[in-house]
Amino acid sequence: MEAIDNSNVWFVTGTSSGIGLSLVKKLLINGYKVSALTRKPEELKQQVLQISNHVENLLIVKTDITNDESVKNAVDKTIERFGKIDVVVNNAGYGLIGALEEVSDKEVRAIYDVNVFGVINILRHTTPHLRKQRSGIIINVSSILGWTTMANYYAYCSTKHAVNAITFSAQKELKEFNVKVILASPGGFRTGFVVSETTNFQIPKSLIDDYKTNQLIEVFNKYSPLTNGDPEKAADILIKLTNLNEVPDNLFMGSDSLSQSKKHLEQFLNENEKWAQLSISSDIDKDK
Repeated sequence: MEAIDNSNVWFVTGTSSGIGLSLVKKLLINGYKVSALTRKPEELKQQVLQISNHVENLLIVKTDITNDESVKNAVDKTIERFGKIDVVVNNAGYGLIGALEEVSDKEVRAIYDVNVFGVINILRHTTPHLRKQRSGIIINVSSILGWTTMANYYAYCSTKHAVNAITFSAQKELKEFNVKVILASPGGFRTGFVVSETTNFQIPKSLIDDYKTNQLIEVFNKYSPLTNGDPEKAADILIKLTNLNEVPDNLFMGSDSLSQSKKHLEQFLNENEKWAQLSISSDIDKDK
């Protein structure tokens, strides 16, 4: 592993709570320069002042990542303040529970605006700087549910599947410019994502009894505070990734994420083998 280089300038979304907040605090404590994007700058400022006297290295930018101009403004302010961007972390996002029938068009479009188009907006305005300087690291925070799925949680799962595809395409596009792109796929972390005063977990206005979505909500509320993932350790991992000579294309974060991914991928491969002959039967018969 390379020596830690705290000269890097970090550009992080979703910094008001959870892993994003833990990351900002650790970066400041370790002397990094940080541009923290948030919808609630005053709340973030209060959180950071409690733990760090390194606020001269912090730029808090009130940003709506669903708005292209707002994102461009955040990038411009970061370059103006720090002169560059080295590490981009797409961490912002929220959950939306509900079966296909239960979630409205407006609710689906809203979660895609944040979880998918917000990521695209950030990448669109940061990658030109990384490409021109021929260096940089992008970390897109997805989820184990970007690989697997859950019933009654399709909206969130599908946005994370989209983040996976965006990331894997970006890896191919930016490789020749020496820009590393990493997909981070966490399992359950004790971030208050589901149960907290600042919950990032939403429920549709209209539930249908047949789908028993309320039972799933109860499961989330009961087990979310008991998950194994430590957001402080997740932040440590994200920092460590930027100081490695070789980085993974995807990192499953947490024992639950790792075990679920193995089970899912094994099932996927087994089904491929089972139906292989039917799959190849659509090929042109080259003997004719």
